[in-house]
Amino acid sequence: MTKHETDDPRPHVVMAVASPIARDARVRKSALAVAASGRRVTLVYGDHEGTAVVEGELGDVRTIGLPVPYLLRDDQRRRRIARRAWRPVWPGYRSDGSARAAAVRSQARLARAAGGPVLVRGVAVGLRRVHLLRARAHRVLDRVAKGLWRRWDRAKVRRGRVSWRRDLPNIADLEAVFTSWLWRLEPDVLHIHDIHLLGAGVQAARRLNASARRVPLVYDAHEYVPGMTGGDPILEAGYRAMEADLVHAADAIITVSDPIADALVERYRLAERPTVVLNTPADAAPTPCDRDVRSATGVGPKAPLLVYSGVLGRLRNLDALIQALDHLDGVHLAAVCVPNAHYPVALALADSAARHGVADRFHLVEPVPPEEILAFLATADVGVHPMTRGLDNHEMALPNKLFDYVYAGLPVAVSATTEMRRFVHDHGVGATFEPDDPIDVARAVREVLADLPRLREAVRDPGLRREYSWQHQASRIAGVYERLS
Repeated sequence: MTKHETDDPRPHVVMAVASPIARDARVRKSALAVAASGRRVTLVYGDHEGTAVVEGELGDVRTIGLPVPYLLRDDQRRRRIARRAWRPVWPGYRSDGSARAAAVRSQARLARAAGGPVLVRGVAVGLRRVHLLRARAHRVLDRVAKGLWRRWDRAKVRRGRVSWRRDLPNIADLEAVFTSWLWRLEPDVLHIHDIHLLGAGVQAARRLNASARRVPLVYDAHEYVPGMTGGDPILEAGYRAMEADLVHAADAIITVSDPIADALVERYRLAERPTVVLNTPADAAPTPCDRDVRSATGVGPKAPLLVYSGVLGRLRNLDALIQALDHLDGVHLAAVCVPNAHYPVALALADSAARHGVADRFHLVEPVPPEEILAFLATADVGVHPMTRGLDNHEMALPNKLFDYVYAGLPVAVSATTEMRRFVHDHGVGATFEPDDPIDVARAVREVLADLPRLREAVRDPGLRREYSWQHQASRIAGVYERLS
């Protein structure tokens, strides 16, 4: 349905995000906030597992899910893996298990050649040692080769040979799917969430503007691009170049924290400071949930229960929490897993818990809808977030899970990144730790558990909740749209 196929006279806002919206609380809340301001909103999102366009509703918001075949991205990934799989010829093995199996085969061959069923024990031991040495030599060579490829990438960045059009093929895949939808929906305002669809938004806005329709473009920067990729120099340089090329096409910029807003002004010499809209919950009674994290894990009411809620991944650093359990007798940890509890990363964390001997106190939990997360979390004791330090994006961030914990009534134990440390210490709602040190993680958790009654009072402070509530943040979004009008 286009604007000309409806009698709705309200200004039409088309929002777009590259990822699914089922667990994206910020995108959902933003769309509903703009709809509540008297505008008609269509939210277009990437449906990674879909094969057909899916239309639906989110309150008063129309939603359209677009399947995205990442053909160029996957082709480049295959070629890159094939190219970087090259190693000098080396008679080694990729693992100790392969080496042991090879030793057994060699022993069997020698036994057959000797006409006897058993080889002398000393010879068998020697064979195993030789094969294990070859396996270790292969691992050393593998590390050397990977190091050389990393140096190659950094040199490519230094020489200015990174092109976001060439080195970010996923962006071309997204533009091929989204751009025509964005202009055919005939918006009065285009609102692009995150960097990945900024190119599609700019192209669609230019086409609409060429037809004598002035369509403002809003860029909602969810992250600070330097540090967003976790250290991949090619991807980071590509996204930085992309944002630098396109950011000045935006008529208004929204972002998620004050330090990121200041950094964007400095980096791109912006004439106007981006509007900061924190990713916080509503200051209202939470939406009821028919289950809670304590019952979902089967942990009794007297056992201390930590909870992590959100996306799993290397930069979220959950392995540090698992190792810290070894220093926290009787303490349980629940990971509310996005997208689900049988995701490969989640299963790898379960394996890590088994290796560290804490599998009985580590629990993988299926997620609940974003609107129900506060009620679901409320029966835990402490909210935890161990994300890695040292990345600009992390140091500047105030993650939504930090506010979810606070509004669920949970004191927190979180990484001592710059902004999270400031928030926790200014408001006295928990403790911080060095995320690479499991002993320090355990120390912070013990501090919070020892002071739970006082900290629970701090997180329930009405002034704190009003200051950071989504109602307050939504008014800032409304202000952006009023200025555009």
